[in-house]
Amino acid sequence: MKRTLLALTLLTTAQFLSAQEKLSREEALPYAKAVGADAKQLNGTPIATDVDVQEPVVIKEEDFGGMVLPQKNLKAETLAKAGETAVPIGQLWLQKLTPMRDGVAIAKDRLRLVTVRAQGEEVTAPQCALAVRRNAAGKLELLVFGKNQEPLLTLLLKPLDATQSSPLDLSAERDGDVGKVTLKILGKYQATLSVTELEL
Repeated sequence: MKRTLLALTLLTTAQFLSAQEKLSREEALPYAKAVGADAKQLNGTPIATDVDVQEPVVIKEEDFGGMVLPQKNLKAETLAKAGETAVPIGQLWLQKLTPMRDGVAIAKDRLRLVTVRAQGEEVTAPQCALAVRRNAAGKLELLVFGKNQEPLLTLLLKPLDATQSSPLDLSAERDGDVGKVTLKILGKYQATLSVTELEL
């Protein structure tokens, strides 16, 4: 049962595999339900989020992985109207993984680590609020938050022209012992961040 609890895997530890399994919506919903069981915890991110637990996207490989939950009623207009103030677009959950900055794993004391309980098991996982804003040049940026109001990462959003069934989507690929995770927003924008093993 431990393998199935939040087995939200993007990549494997140390030796990342190129193959990841994206769960169907029906398979993903129990994981969203598990993280949504504690509303105070779910909504306790440093930048306020109000996510839709009915629209999860989960990628898994063994006991490692990730899940995105979009902000409720996330629409293209939300991005078009974004200014210098951060606008929340959802959450990224990781299992046994941490984001990287400048090629270095972000330390666990900078992450918002939460404990998820389901089926008698407990799992500690990083919960990252996601937001967008426009920089001084007028370009959209993705902000990835840990436990503080200062973002862990600021990534330039690249234009995308794609059809996707969920407001937020995930894909990942192997690059040595580092995983490259691409977040796609409404089929309009995308950004890629690096992840690696989280040592708790």
